[in-house]
Amino acid sequence: MYKKKSTIALWVLLIFALFPIQALAVEYSISNVTIEAQVNADGTVDVTENHTYRFEGEFNGITREIIPKDGTLVQQFSATDGNRKLKVERQENLYKIFRSGEDETITIEIRYEIQEAIEKFEDGAQFYWPFFDDRNDSDYEQLAITVLPPAPAKNVDFVGYDQAYQTGSLQAGGAVRFDMGTVSAGSNGDVRVIFDEELFPTIAQQNGSIRSELTDEKERLEADALAFSVKQNTSRFWGNGLVAAAGALLLALVARARNQARQMKLQAKPKATGFYVPKQKMSIPATLYFTKSSILTPAVTAAALMELVRKKNIEQLSEEKFKLISRQTDYIHEEKLVELLFDKTGDGEYFETTDLENYTKNELNHSSYNDSITAWRNGVVEEVRDNNLHDKQLFLRGTTGFIGTALFGASIYFGLLDLISLMIVSIITGIFLLAFCFYSPITFEGHVIREEWKQMQMKMENLDQSEWSSLSQDEKMRAYSYLLGAEEKSINPKTQSFTNAYSDAAFANFGLFYNPVLLTGLFIAANANTTVSASTTDSFGGGGGVGGGGGGSGAF
Repeated sequence: MYKKKSTIALWVLLIFALFPIQALAVEYSISNVTIEAQVNADGTVDVTENHTYRFEGEFNGITREIIPKDGTLVQQFSATDGNRKLKVERQENLYKIFRSGEDETITIEIRYEIQEAIEKFEDGAQFYWPFFDDRNDSDYEQLAITVLPPAPAKNVDFVGYDQAYQTGSLQAGGAVRFDMGTVSAGSNGDVRVIFDEELFPTIAQQNGSIRSELTDEKERLEADALAFSVKQNTSRFWGNGLVAAAGALLLALVARARNQARQMKLQAKPKATGFYVPKQKMSIPATLYFTKSSILTPAVTAAALMELVRKKNIEQLSEEKFKLISRQTDYIHEEKLVELLFDKTGDGEYFETTDLENYTKNELNHSSYNDSITAWRNGVVEEVRDNNLHDKQLFLRGTTGFIGTALFGASIYFGLLDLISLMIVSIITGIFLLAFCFYSPITFEGHVIREEWKQMQMKMENLDQSEWSSLSQDEKMRAYSYLLGAEEKSINPKTQSFTNAYSDAAFANFGLFYNPVLLTGLFIAANANTTVSASTTDSFGGGGGVGGGGGGSGAF
């Protein structure tokens, strides 16, 4: 059962790693963005942006990050909603635009000026700008960028990078429009347009040409795109086969494991049909951990206390008072429980239920109590492990772990090649294979233990008085302790019914004052008093577009 717990923990970690959650974030989407960059003869560029947001729930406004390229400057930033001017706060390169509301679709117009945005050469003048970059946290469902010349232009050349590649088209009058469509968060998409140098008479001219450089860039991008396409097709062909083979292997392993477990469970079913208490192969807490749940509840702690009474390490003097008889325990977890109850909360020889209650009410003792309970639980887990009731299958687990890890590496490669479906399937298959590499099937002996105690518990629900009377006192005590620990609630009708019917007769010779509600409630209250909480932290990263520029969009 402890392997099952490890697998669940791994699943949770993987899910959070792959799908991070941002708490208390504003729910929104950006359905449409149009950007119009009017290039001026003096080298400035007037930019008009329209951002359409769909909000779900309350919001206070939107954000626009504009990181200028080296040597340039962004000024005169303003925002309007229709004819209404909106308040803007600037934090370095981040602009917060205040426009509150709830469950609305709004369009905000943003205007600003870029200074020193044009570079003039002997054969042309270029506008090369990243309106967004990989630091952008928002998806754009539809994005279009238009760059207009200062006057009608004929000899216009252009190119787009990354998301803007092959999206540009020449418009009337020499304008260039980049229709990028959907742009995912974290993407780059620089635009580069060259106009005739005569359109910018007042700008200082740099030595050298620019059009030949742009031609070389186009050839490079075309070569890169061709190589990418070839690599993509090759990877798709081999990836489909390899991922399918990994999936088939996973299904075969799961089917084989289920079949083996089913057959072994059938073989392990007790042959005897009458009621009996299984032989003692592990302590009652370890047996409960293995057969019922890897979560050791307060009911299991209560059962562990009664196990010490059964073994005569402890003598019960009344419902609320216990006396320590011997510290010579069979297991380390029994030693830890004795230390907690008699040394930390009691006086070393006697322990009363009120001692534990008073001890855990003191906040200064919470850490000490939790340490003792953790040590006790670890000891129970260690006892189960020492009995080797799980088949480790190291070779099979190592193989599936290697394949699962390889699929995660392949998923990154597929993602870089824009093979999204292959990437998703690789991740999912890799998760299942990594989870399977923690699979340790229960041995035949383990199935025997589980089936025997399962049968005993079922028969105790409708047990005949004569069958109960035929048991030894030790068997009665073990059976009753198991039933107590197996129920998550001490007031469970099955436990209470059995208590009313058999408790007095069962333990008369033991001198016990058995009250399962009191014992379990005692440890429930102690755990509640000492409950602690934990916190997590977040981390952030950065990036950039051409010339250190870029930006993105958001909301608050």
